[in-house]
Amino acid sequence: MTQIDYSIIVPVYKSVESLALLFNGVKDVMNSLNSTFEVIFVEDDGSEDSWKALLELKKQHLNEVHIIKLSRNFGQNGATLCGLDQASGKRVITIDDDLQNPPSEIAHLIRKMDDSGADVVYGVNSKAKTSWVRRTGGNIIKRLFNKNQGGASIGSSFRLIERHILERIQFHSQDHLFINQIITWYTLNIEFVEVDHHEREDGKSGYSLFKLVGISFRLILYYSSIPLKIMVFFLILTAIAILGMTGYYLYFQWDNGAEIDLFMIAVLIAMSVIAGSISVFGVYINRIYSSRVKKPNYSIKVKL
Repeated sequence: MTQIDYSIIVPVYKSVESLALLFNGVKDVMNSLNSTFEVIFVEDDGSEDSWKALLELKKQHLNEVHIIKLSRNFGQNGATLCGLDQASGKRVITIDDDLQNPPSEIAHLIRKMDDSGADVVYGVNSKAKTSWVRRTGGNIIKRLFNKNQGGASIGSSFRLIERHILERIQFHSQDHLFINQIITWYTLNIEFVEVDHHEREDGKSGYSLFKLVGISFRLILYYSSIPLKIMVFFLILTAIAILGMTGYYLYFQWDNGAEIDLFMIAVLIAMSVIAGSISVFGVYINRIYSSRVKKPNYSIKVKL
């Protein structure tokens, strides 16, 4: 059986009208490139209207469209992972269901990969229409990872991945598996290309500011040593401060003859440092627990 050229993964959450438009856009691009393809829609338990629209799309395009319904909401990352596990193409493209990145921009990703020989190409939005709060938060997270994780960027959800990188992603089964961070474990042969960015066509984003903050914290806790580095930094500062305070109070006691319980002060400060350190260690112990339990990133209810 001949392997198809491209698998396009689309996580779906409460979108209806945009789904047919997205598929038609993908089909136009693939036909213009004379490439075989499949589109895998993964409905993330958002609404029955989304699933009904996908069923209708499946009827109209039986061979090119594959649809999956998850048993509950696992989030965009979980839905994307599900689609990646089902993909059979030589290359895989992930794109959101909201048409903010038009399907026509897929051609730019493919051209960049062909020209550069990259393992992964990300489509980045030069003038993304998002709030300043999200842009600022995103920039902070990117700077943290660029500085602390060997220059690895957190990329975007619009990406083109070679098959050999996909197979390495599929090897991982741990909880809280973030695709872009796993990619940088296996390759730094990554390119970026500017793509067009539109207003959302249908529905609204499933990511509130609270959810985005939660994802950012999980990225930091599960895919970096930043908390440990911060704790070590403060431990060093605290140790220096304790030495300074001890020297000062010893001098004060010697100069004025005052009786000061330096031992109790030192004990209290040490206890606060120990408590903070234990809290950070607890986070990483929880990571070990999660990897042993192997909580799934998704669960399929229906696959057609």
